[in-house]
Amino acid sequence: MVPMNRGQGRVTASDHSSDHSSDHSSDHSSDHFSPTREAEEPLLLDDIEIDSDMDAHDDESLEDLCHFRSRGGARTLYHQPLSESDTLNSTQSLYDTDVEYVTLHDRRYCENYNMPNDDAEQGRMQLLNSVLLDILDGHLTLAPLRNPTKILDIGTGTGDWTIAMAEMYPNTNCIGTDIAKIQPTSVPSNVNFEIDDAEYEGGWTWPEDTFSLVHLRNMAGAFRDWSHIYREAFRTIKPGGYIEVIDSDVSQLSTLFLHDPRACRWFKTVSEAAKKAGRHISTDHLETSVLAAAGFSDISVTTKKIPLGSWPSDSKESKTSAHFHRVLRDGIEAISLRLFTEQLECNPKPMDVQVLVARKPGGGELELPEDENAMGDSMRAVPNDYSKRETVPLR
Repeated sequence: MVPMNRGQGRVTASDHSSDHSSDHSSDHSSDHFSPTREAEEPLLLDDIEIDSDMDAHDDESLEDLCHFRSRGGARTLYHQPLSESDTLNSTQSLYDTDVEYVTLHDRRYCENYNMPNDDAEQGRMQLLNSVLLDILDGHLTLAPLRNPTKILDIGTGTGDWTIAMAEMYPNTNCIGTDIAKIQPTSVPSNVNFEIDDAEYEGGWTWPEDTFSLVHLRNMAGAFRDWSHIYREAFRTIKPGGYIEVIDSDVSQLSTLFLHDPRACRWFKTVSEAAKKAGRHISTDHLETSVLAAAGFSDISVTTKKIPLGSWPSDSKESKTSAHFHRVLRDGIEAISLRLFTEQLECNPKPMDVQVLVARKPGGGELELPEDENAMGDSMRAVPNDYSKRETVPLR
C-alpha cells in the first residue's frame, strides 16, 4: 500500500492512495507538484505506458465497464424543466438545453474544458466511481447526513452518484449539474439533471441555505477559482449542512513510476500544461485554509488506499486493482491529449483519492453517525473556534 498523504493539516478529500503491492512503502513528500518545463523534444502520447501484470483482468474489467455504461435502463421518468426562465448562464433542464461540443483528434469535448466527455471517457469515469465505492466500503458519502432535503452534485458526469443517492434517500431532491449533456433521461423521480457552469461569475442560481450536502468528486483541474466554488457552496448550504470533496493528486501518483523516465516526464508535462491552461491539476483546493476562508468548520480528512498491481486473484483487491489499472491506462490520453496539443503544441499519436467533509456552522450540535466507524479509517476533526469540538473515533 502506498498512502498518498498530503501532510499534516492538509485537507485532501479521501486520499485514495494507489497501492502497487501488498507491502507498505515509505512516506512521500507533501510538496505540491509544479515542475518547470524541460528543454527537450515534444512529448508524444504513445511514448507513455503504464505497464502492469493486469492484462489477465482486462476482459473482466471490460465486462464490468459495459455493465456500468448500461445501468439505469429501468428507471422512472425524467423530471420536467424546473423553470422556463432558466438560461445556459444559470441552469437549464436537459430537455431544453442544446450543448455544443468540439471534436479534437477524434475525442469530443465541451468548448472550454480539457477533459473529453465521449463514450470512452464516460465508461472510464463510471469505472472510477466503482473503484471509489469499493475503497469507501460501499459508502456513497462520508458526511453524517440526517434526513437531508436537497443534495447537489457538482460535475455529476454520467450521474451515477446522484442516482445512487436518490435511491438511498427517496424523499430527498437530488440535483446533478454538469456542463456536458451526458446524463441518462430515465432516472428516479427525485432526480434532476441540469446544465450549469459552476464557475459562472454571477454565482449559483440557488438561494441561500438550500442544500444539506454539496458534493464534488474527481474535479481536480476543473476550475480556475476554487475559492469562488466554495463561497457559493457555503452560501447555498443549510446551517449545519456539509460539503464533501473527493479528489486525487497526480503528482503523488507519479512516485509509483520513478523507474520509468517516460512516465515521470508525462506527469511533469501534464502539470505544466494544465497550469498554462489556467486549470492547475493539484489538490491545493483541499487545503483547510481554503475551506475555512469560505466559512466551513469541522473540516475532516479521510485517507484511503487504492490497490494497484498484483494481488491474489480471489481477493477483493485484485478486482479493484484491475479496474483502477484500466482507469489509469485509459486516462493517459483523456487527461493529456487536449492539454498537450493546445497548450504545448505536441504531436498527438495513436491515484490515491481523498474525501473531505466540512460543516457549515449553525443548525444545532454536530452529530456523529450512529455507527462510530462509518466515517472511515483515519478521519480527524479540525474545528474552527466558533464550532463545537468533536473527535471522530478511529477504528
